[in-house]
Amino acid sequence: MAPTPTWTPAPPTSAPTTTPAPSPATTTPAPKKEKYEPVYPALARASSAPTVTTYLYRAQSDEEYPPTNQNMANLAGVMWYLHHEIVNNRYERRFRKTRIQRFKVKMRATQPLLDHGMHYGVRFAFDRGQCTGPYDCQEAFNYFGYFVGCNRVDEFPTQQWAGKVYYPDAIWFSLPGACSLKRFWEATPECVSKDPGGFCEEPTGSGTCTYSYESAGEISIDELEGIDSFAEFVSRGGWEYNNETDQGVHMHFWDGLKDTDACQTRMEKAAELFDTKYPSAEGTLALEAKNCDFSEHRFYSVVPRTVLESNSVWSSAVHAADPSPAPQLGAAGGMQSSTTAGQMQRQQQQEQQQQQGRLLQGGSPRR
Repeated sequence: MAPTPTWTPAPPTSAPTTTPAPSPATTTPAPKKEKYEPVYPALARASSAPTVTTYLYRAQSDEEYPPTNQNMANLAGVMWYLHHEIVNNRYERRFRKTRIQRFKVKMRATQPLLDHGMHYGVRFAFDRGQCTGPYDCQEAFNYFGYFVGCNRVDEFPTQQWAGKVYYPDAIWFSLPGACSLKRFWEATPECVSKDPGGFCEEPTGSGTCTYSYESAGEISIDELEGIDSFAEFVSRGGWEYNNETDQGVHMHFWDGLKDTDACQTRMEKAAELFDTKYPSAEGTLALEAKNCDFSEHRFYSVVPRTVLESNSVWSSAVHAADPSPAPQLGAAGGMQSSTTAGQMQRQQQQEQQQQQGRLLQGGSPRR
C-alpha cells in the first residue's frame, strides 16, 4: 500500500481560543456587511493546525478556469465519477469531458474547526461556481471560515451510495473561492470583499486562507483507455462502458464496476500515467488524499441546518426523492402535494443528495 499524505506540523504557537457561538438573531436586522466579518475572532488569526499537502483531481472538458468554487476529488473519487457519470454515455462523453486535471493542494484547517476535532468541513456542492448546500453555505463559513470540505462518496451528504463504491477510499472535496454564493458570471468587487473565499498563496488557517493550489499536470481520458481518438473509436461502433452489460464494446478498460480489484487496477493505471508524464520524488499515490475527518454530528452541533428559500436545490418542498434504493445520478424526484416538516426536510436532503450525484462537472459550462 502506498503511504498516506504526510501532515506537516505548524510552527509552535499558542492555540487561539474560540468564543462561544452568538446568540440567536433578534428581530432587528443586522447592518449590511461591507466586508467579511467572522463570527469567531480566532478566524482572523493563523491556526495551530498542521498543513496537509496532497493531490486533488477533477474531470474537465477543454475549457480552462481555476479549481476554486468547484468540486474536486482524490484519484479514487474522480475515477468513480468518470465510471458512473461520464463514460457510460454512448457516442459522446457527458459534459464533453476529455481529461483528468491534477492539482497539488496545500490545506490548513481553521482554529474553530480544529477545536471541534476536524480538519475538514462539510463538502459543499457547486453549480456554475455557486455553493448550493447542503444547507446555508454562508452560515457555515461564518462559523468555521472558508474551509476545505470533504466527504467519502458513500457518506453524508451523498450517503445514498453506501455499499455502492468499489474504488477504495473515494473522497470528494470542495474548494470555496471568492463570491461562492453567486454564479461565476455574477461576481463583483463588492462580492469579493464580503465573500473572499479561502484561497491564498500560503495557507495559514485563518478564515480566509485555508488552501493554495498549483497545477500538477493532466492526462487525457483517451490515453487512460489506450485509444488514439474517441471520435474514431465511436465511428467504429465503440462504447466505453454499458451500464446494462457492465462492459464496453471494443473496449474492456471499464469492465467490472463492482470489481474492487479492477477498480484498483484502473486507479493504478491513471497514477502510472501521471508518474510517467510528470516524474516526482513522492509519486502520485504517495500524495493520494485518504483522510476525511469531517463529522456531520460535530459540525452541525455548531452550525444551524438552515434551508434558504433562495437556494435552487433546497427551496422546493414538493419534490420528493425517488424512493428506490439505488437512485440514478441526478435523477429527478417524484411529486408530493403535502408533507410534514420532518418529511420536507428529509425530502430536501434526498433531493440534494441526488443533485450532488452530478459532482465534479467542472465544465459544460462550468458546472
